[in-house]
Amino acid sequence: MAPCALTVDSLNPKVLALADHLGNAAIARRAQCIQNEIETKPGSHPFDEVLALCDYPHLLERSETNSLFSSDAIAKARKILDLFPWRTTGGYSHCQGTEGLRDVIAAGITSRDGFHCNAEDIFLTDGSAPPVPYYLDESRGWGVRMSDLKQQLDGARSKGVNVRGLLVINPGNPTGHVLVEANQREIVEFCRKESLVLLADEVYQENIYIADRKFKSFKKIARSMKFDEGDIFSILLFRFQWVLW
Repeated sequence: MAPCALTVDSLNPKVLALADHLGNAAIARRAQCIQNEIETKPGSHPFDEVLALCDYPHLLERSETNSLFSSDAIAKARKILDLFPWRTTGGYSHCQGTEGLRDVIAAGITSRDGFHCNAEDIFLTDGSAPPVPYYLDESRGWGVRMSDLKQQLDGARSKGVNVRGLLVINPGNPTGHVLVEANQREIVEFCRKESLVLLADEVYQENIYIADRKFKSFKKIARSMKFDEGDIFSILLFRFQWVLW
């Protein structure tokens, strides 16, 4: 019988270390606990109840609802529906996204960064276009080497590609790397110099597995460099459930 091509002993130690971080992460542990509680105690986390009430809000007007749904689910559903026009999650919304949700996100960004965030500057959307790739430098802690980035940009432009922006995923997925502030400042200045919109995908801002690294948003970095919306743009992508729960 041929020996196994891949074993725990033959794995890259960095992969094992990342697995240990993921296994010990508070978010992962909490998610597993919630899953176990849902299986052993139905109704202990009434996600389905909240969704049912939001999708069919007329249930909130019925007297028997109080006996069929938990008080916590009813309160959460009312709070969520208050964010939507006509208190319904169906149908079309504003082209920028529901105003109530944008207000919640703007308040969260303001609290996080210490700089005001205007809800009118937020667009809730999905989808993407094929990107021009660039590569991270492992020797710099999976940071961005600006000379490489410039080379990729010039190469794309020489082929007639109209590069409009730079997408940065920070913290990274799946490596969990976090860019150092000096590298972030280089990226902000690069976008200003090259007239690029900076798109900062910061969905994983709570998933940091390096003890001496702290997350800082690109919006905060840009503001600390005295840039404003007229100079550079930073788009923060939220997980929708963060807004709801």
